[in-house]
Amino acid sequence: MGYNLSIRAIHRPCQPPEFDVRSRFRLNKQPSRDGIFLASKAALEVFRNIVNAMSDGVMVINREGSITLTNPALANILGLSQAEMVGKGWAELFFGQPENDRFNDVVVDVIQNQVCHYNQQVTYYPPRGRPRELIVTTNLLTGPELDSRPMRGMLVVFKDISELTDLHRREQELMERTRRLYQEKLEGLDRLARAVAHEIRNPVMSIGGLTQRLLSRCPADSPDCRYYQRILEGSRRLETIVAQVHDYSNLPAPHPVDLDLGPWLEAIVQDYEPRCQSLGVSLVRPTAPGAEASPPSVWARGDPKLLSRALRVIIDNALEAMPQGGRLTLDLGRSDDPPWVWLRVADSGRGIRPDDLPFIFDPFFSTKANGVGMNLAIAKRALDEQEGKIEVESLPGHGTSFRLLLPPATAPAGTAPPL
Repeated sequence: MGYNLSIRAIHRPCQPPEFDVRSRFRLNKQPSRDGIFLASKAALEVFRNIVNAMSDGVMVINREGSITLTNPALANILGLSQAEMVGKGWAELFFGQPENDRFNDVVVDVIQNQVCHYNQQVTYYPPRGRPRELIVTTNLLTGPELDSRPMRGMLVVFKDISELTDLHRREQELMERTRRLYQEKLEGLDRLARAVAHEIRNPVMSIGGLTQRLLSRCPADSPDCRYYQRILEGSRRLETIVAQVHDYSNLPAPHPVDLDLGPWLEAIVQDYEPRCQSLGVSLVRPTAPGAEASPPSVWARGDPKLLSRALRVIIDNALEAMPQGGRLTLDLGRSDDPPWVWLRVADSGRGIRPDDLPFIFDPFFSTKANGVGMNLAIAKRALDEQEGKIEVESLPGHGTSFRLLLPPATAPAGTAPPL
């Protein structure tokens, strides 16, 4: 799971608007040391204890630009001791460092433009150590409405997200490396597949053709017939492998369209009804709410030909896993986080061994005695090519569930509401 660092920054005018902040709230290099708190000593002590216990950095600046309060967390974040900050002006501490201009702007916006910031992400360069990524929130501190000087100062809260940002960056780098390795793997497999299809296809067909001729001339009682038959069976198997490798390497480029998966899926399901009946498989299909005979309307963005190819591979595998009958369930749905449209194919067959599950989409991996191991690889590539993906869950002895995920699409105006 990735880390979402797209924290929303909000900017709005500070209150009260009638107060001329620029004339009375300054970033003096020689500020006064007037306090801003009008409270009993006990209440003030409780307040300071709360602030000191906070994990976020807190700074209070009075109307004259003097820093009147900080906490230990802020000292750790900014790389300055509390003694170095309290009583100093913001400009005295942070101006004169061009690399911190964006950091300074967050506070200056309050002073010059009366704009407060909420969850503003900035980079801060401390006097010592590496830069830090901070989330800064600013607001004005006001007094009673009847106070002749309602503006008491400014509150600045700092959250250090440096570790989270580093983790996010490392995760992004790892994902990028994984993507590049996966792409290189696909390109290598594609080159291999094309070479196999090109270099092996003709010799295999020649071997098969010549063997067939020799077999046709061989007397039925000759022991050579048995050898010719084995050669012919082997050449046919090689032809099957070459054909599937050719299909993998020549998968057409996707042409995505907005597709209503309900009616599209129903047309494919009808092709499988006779086979399901012959195998004693109960076929359960999705239906629209309140309309048992109608498919639901679920719109996705995808290539119907590539999607059909992937789906038929999944259904064929599901039926092969239930030779003694069972239950085949097809379903459609949507998820919002992240946004996907999914198509689920679940069977009650023998399931997939946990040791085999990580490899079922790898080319040439098969648990079938006569399997080539290209069909699921083709299905996965068909989804990958159109920005989709396949998920699988399986429990040996209890069946397997595949989910084909596609980007959602908006239903055209005037159509039935989506599922």
